[in-house]
Amino acid sequence: MSTAAPQRGAATLLLVLGLVLLATLASAYSSRAVLADLLASQSLARAAQARLAAQAALATAESMLLRPESSTLRQSPFDGPTSTCPAGLQGLQWQCSPLPMPAPTDSVWRWQATLARDLIESPHVWQIHASASSTTAGLGQAQATVRQSVFMPVLAPAPADSHVAALVLNGCASMAPGSQWQICPASNAAACSGNATGPAVYTHHVPDTDQSGNISASERTACLPFTPANLPAGGALDSPTTPSNRSPCNSAAWRSVLGNTTPEQLRAWSQAQERQGLHSLSQPPRSIYWVDSPADWIQSLGNATHPVLLVFSSLACAVHCPRLAAGTSVWGTVYLDAGCDDEKMRGWQAGRVQGQLVVEAGLPQLMGSAQVWAASQARQAYALRWPEGVDASRPQRVPGSRFEGTP
Repeated sequence: MSTAAPQRGAATLLLVLGLVLLATLASAYSSRAVLADLLASQSLARAAQARLAAQAALATAESMLLRPESSTLRQSPFDGPTSTCPAGLQGLQWQCSPLPMPAPTDSVWRWQATLARDLIESPHVWQIHASASSTTAGLGQAQATVRQSVFMPVLAPAPADSHVAALVLNGCASMAPGSQWQICPASNAAACSGNATGPAVYTHHVPDTDQSGNISASERTACLPFTPANLPAGGALDSPTTPSNRSPCNSAAWRSVLGNTTPEQLRAWSQAQERQGLHSLSQPPRSIYWVDSPADWIQSLGNATHPVLLVFSSLACAVHCPRLAAGTSVWGTVYLDAGCDDEKMRGWQAGRVQGQLVVEAGLPQLMGSAQVWAASQARQAYALRWPEGVDASRPQRVPGSRFEGTP
């Protein structure tokens, strides 16, 4: 019997086995590809569901802040427990707080929301960082985040046409014998030199002594009797042309600098910076100081890059407004709330103010050798960015500020 037949049979068997193996491998590869496609589809579906859940969380957080009945929540959401700020928000100026969220109706998801704001540059802009993550093993680690910024009515815009004078009063001024005050307007050269680009002194109130219904040049001169020695760089002495009544105190000086921002709002801003750990030597340094103490001020503050707003409140000025100690330098705006009572400012003295000195009263019998030099950069401490068309009296979304992503 020939050996060719068994050899052909063995070859055929090997061929068949090889084909079966190839078919098995092809089937396995096909099944693996189908499984991979299925898993990818499920992953995409979970990601889409997570994004929808995060958007629902954001919508819930927005409604908590934007609806009219939530005004109480808007007043102090950062006064409670703090939280770690989201990635990318670094520095002492960032204040973050969890926003208590109601449980979602779908128990598959867990919601979280964190509020964040920059206490130096934009305390009125709150970032809402909302996230959603799955709570069941069947959905794996599906999670998503979404962010939206909103303008909040915790402050008001500073007036664009505020007075740029070095000294802004709500009354008249006079010098004590031996006083060596220097008041320097904004100029196109170094401080206290060059050509003045604004008035040296502006007052909101000049007494109409002759009852004419108008403020005459002689009445303005009597109210602001500054000599050339007091105005080494020149600069105008400016005032309204018609008389106004200061009683009850009309806070004209405050409004001309800070607009419709209330003392309570500014005090809350100052306290928030203090609680956050900002101070004169921190990075960045503190910018807002609200002072209730009647003690004289002895600390120098601010610089051209980081001006400050230093406010001595009506409580600090209850008897006599605090003085700025000799040698003290403040780069920014100093405001004293003397409540239109000139006697609280009698004999007042200061060190050096480079920016603007604003007094809610007159300055009778000024003492010492103070220097007040106008500087437009002083407004940077409190003149926040408010886009045109924004209604500062109500909360609203910041257009174009939404961002979606995954942690």
